Formats: sequence, C-alpha cells, structure tokens
Amino acid sequence: MRVHGGIGPQAAILKSDRMYFLPIPFYRVTYVRQTYVPPGTIGVVVAKEGAVPPARPLCEHVESDHFQDGRAFLLNGGQMGRQPAVLHGGASYDINPWIFDVTTTENIGAGKHDLVAEHLKEITVREGNTGVVIALDGEAPEDGENPVGPRIPGHLGFRHPWVFLANGGHRGAQEETLSHGVYAINPWFARIVFIPTRVLILNWRKKGDKDASRYDAALDRITVNVEGHRLSTDMSQLIQIPERAAPALVGCFGESERAVLGVGGDADLSPVQRFVKRVLGRTVEGFFQNTAVEYEVLEFLENHNEVSQQLEAKVRQALAEWDVDAIRVTMNEFEPEDTGIDQFRREIARERDRKRPLEYRVANAEIEARIEKVLIAIARDRGKLATAELEDEIRLLGADPVAFERLIGKLVEMKVPEFIGADTGTLLNMPLPAVGRLIEKHFSGAGRGTGALLPEDASIPGDQPNATADSRSPQEFSDEPRSRRSRVRGSAGSIVDSTPDSGGSEPAAAGARVRGMEKFREQRDSRHLPRSGTDDA
Repeated sequence: MRVHGGIGPQAAILKSDRMYFLPIPFYRVTYVRQTYVPPGTIGVVVAKEGAVPPARPLCEHVESDHFQDGRAFLLNGGQMGRQPAVLHGGASYDINPWIFDVTTTENIGAGKHDLVAEHLKEITVREGNTGVVIALDGEAPEDGENPVGPRIPGHLGFRHPWVFLANGGHRGAQEETLSHGVYAINPWFARIVFIPTRVLILNWRKKGDKDASRYDAALDRITVNVEGHRLSTDMSQLIQIPERAAPALVGCFGESERAVLGVGGDADLSPVQRFVKRVLGRTVEGFFQNTAVEYEVLEFLENHNEVSQQLEAKVRQALAEWDVDAIRVTMNEFEPEDTGIDQFRREIARERDRKRPLEYRVANAEIEARIEKVLIAIARDRGKLATAELEDEIRLLGADPVAFERLIGKLVEMKVPEFIGADTGTLLNMPLPAVGRLIEKHFSGAGRGTGALLPEDASIPGDQPNATADSRSPQEFSDEPRSRRSRVRGSAGSIVDSTPDSGGSEPAAAGARVRGMEKFREQRDSRHLPRSGTDDA
C-alpha cells in the first residue's frame, strides 16, 4: 500500500460525488460501493495494513476520519488488526477496502471475526435493568476480595475504549454501570450483562411448575423434618438488586455463555439465578435445618409467625452482605404429610375452644368476688356508723329504754294471724301475751329504775282499780266452756279481750300499756331524741 506514491495500490482514495482529472496511462481506477451501516447497528473494522499489532485484543487508536483517511492512518502509526473505534449506524462511509475490512449486519452472514449479527446491534438498556460492563481488554485485575474494576473517567460510557485503556482500566466487571439508554459499544472491547433492578418475586414451589427461564428456577418446595415428621410449605421472597450491587454479583457469579459471545437487550439470567440458588436458597435451607431441631412438631406448627419472623431476619442479614435488599417474606402454613398430626391438632383446638369460656367464667367469678369484698366493706362501714349511732342513743337514753323501744319496733314489724282460737291457758303461753307480761314487768319494776322515761303517775298494768286478778288454776280455767275462753284478734297492736268473768282486767292492762307508750314518745320528743321505726307500734 503506497502512501507516498509509486506503483501499486494507493492509500488515498477518490471520494464520491467529485470529478478528478488523472492521466489514464498512469492510473487504473476501481469503483467500489460505499460502506453503509444500517441504523441501530454498528460497524467494526479490521485493518489489513499497518504496523505490527500488539499482543492484546485491540490495536492502538489512530484518528483517521472514521477510517476514511487511510493514508493518515498509516502515516500516524496505525496497526493491523481489530480497531477500538466503531462506525455508527445510519451513515455511509468512503473507506478503502484494501486497507480496512468493515463488518456490518449486511455482510456478516453466519458469523465473522468471532461475531454474529446480534453482536453488531446497539446496546439498549431497558427500564428496570442496569447494564454491567465486562471489559475484555485492559490491565489485569488486582488480587483481592473485590472482583470489580474501579471507575475510569472520560470514556463516555465505554464508547471510547482507547480512553479507558489509556487511563489504566482493568479487565473484568466494572463498578460503573450503564443506566437506561442506547449505547454503541465495540463488542471486541466489552460485553454487557443486564441485571434487573426492579423488585423480584422469588417462589419456593414445585420445580415442575416453573419455567427454566425464571430467576427462581432452582428453588424447590420447602420440606422440613421435625421429630421425624415431614412438613412442607410454599414460600415467596421479594428482593431488589440496586445498581451498586449488580457489578459484584456479575463479578462473583459470572455470566452466561450467551453473554460471552456478545451482548443483547434481555437481562442475563445466569448471575441472578446463581445468586438466588447459592446465597438465598442455601440460606433458607440452612435456616430450616437448624430450626427444626429446636422445636417439637406441634410447637413448630403453632409458632408459624415466630418462625417466619426469624427466617425474614436471617434472609435480610444474608442478602445485606451482598448489598441486596430483602423486602418481605411470605410463608404459607406447613402441611404435614402425616394426617394424624392434623387430627391431633384438631383435638387440641377443641380443648382450647372449650377452655376459653371457662377462663371467662373464672374471670367473672374473680370480679364478683372483688365486688362482694367491696360490698362487705361498705356494709361494715355502715355497721360501724349504726353502732356509733346506737352507742350515742344508749349514752343519752340508757340501755333498757333503747332495748325496749327496739323490741316494740320488732313487734310492729311482726306479721300475726287475723284470728287465733284456743283456750286461755294456751293463749297465755303464746308470744304476744308473753311480750305483754314482759312489758308489764318493765313498767312495774325495771322500767322505773335509772334511765326510765315514763312519769311516775303513768298507768301501769295491774294498778287499775277495776282490774281483778283471776286466782283460778290453769286446770280450772281450762274447764270453762269454749264460749267463755279468751280470743285474740288483729295484729300486734290489737286489744286482748278477756272472758266476761274477768271483770275487764285485760282491757285495762292493754290500755295502760298504750298510754305508757304515748307518755314515752312525748317525753322523748321533748328531749329531741332520735326517732326509731317503732313510733307506729
């Protein structure tokens, strides 16, 4: 290839749409089609002429007006081999085919230079994904735990590989990722792995119900052995991989064979699938293996919420080490393969249901007991008040008058028959005559002692001039005809009538008693003493 003139192929070309005057004996002009790159694709270039290429994937970059100035390319030290710059789609280029071999989607056929037509498409990063760049050229990665290369400035999203290489870029996964957009990246320089950054729902269920293209394809239904009983359940986990975590996943869990061949627009399943299987799947499996030995089978089934919370904390801790967000765990109830456990649990549930009303009854009984204690305390306080009032009354009136007044009150409250028929001896031994004799005794004897409230001129039974005593014996009294026997009518305040032969002694005595009570009331009222419930007696 001649750059300074001479016989042979010339590096300079005659561009289209121009007129040239050349001596026909000295030159032979060959017409070739312009190189056209379809929209949405790129063209990659291999130099056929130039300096000896270096022992690396890409040659040194030389400015040559998009490979249209072959002479400048050769004069500036262009090297033979794969070039780092690409031709953008939607344009035609005047390129010397004797210096450069341009590969596009129109001439690649089944494959060329280790590429296929798909590799010549522009990279489109869709919403909800991030593009992790794997550099195929650059310095060797540093030994260490971090498998991700550092950020390199100035390469315009890896569109200018020569800037990345000149500034010391490393091979492998790069910390800088590609956000939503379209990128024209040389497939000989880098591959792009798409990692989803949206929320992923991972399900643990039977593998037969899953598609192999799912991120959770390796997750099977959870089965736990607790005390020899096999328990199974389905579970789901929501996770989200931030952009900052994507390069580490790719660096540690690799990429698919499809990505090794080039790049595409769909998310690469392999790194996420491996992460889900090796990190998340093993974390969940190990948790249930360790938890199963800490519980009895019934306790394990009844403490479903507690186990679920422990699992959620364990998963969150494991994913945090990879800077991945664990959002929520949803675990269904465990289903025992042994139906006897379900029957036993139903019996326990019935006993538990029967226990609840008993607990309510016990609680109500305790409340009633507390109420009773309060009522007793109130009654005790009221009794103390009544006792204090009684002591004051006794201190003012004396013990016997107070007792007598209360006795009369009780007699008023007593309910007695309207009519009682019997002989006189029997009637004298009944309660009402006995009380009458007690009253007579009080008025005649003890009632005139210290504290008596009746005046000395009060009429006392037995002192009436018309009253005569009956000296007959009880036997003689009982032998009288029935018509002569006494009778009692009315209530406690009724008058007791005597037989005709008694001379009116019983009515006189009853009248004396009534007058005595009236005197008692008058004297009490004059002293402003407390009234009792016996004033109507």
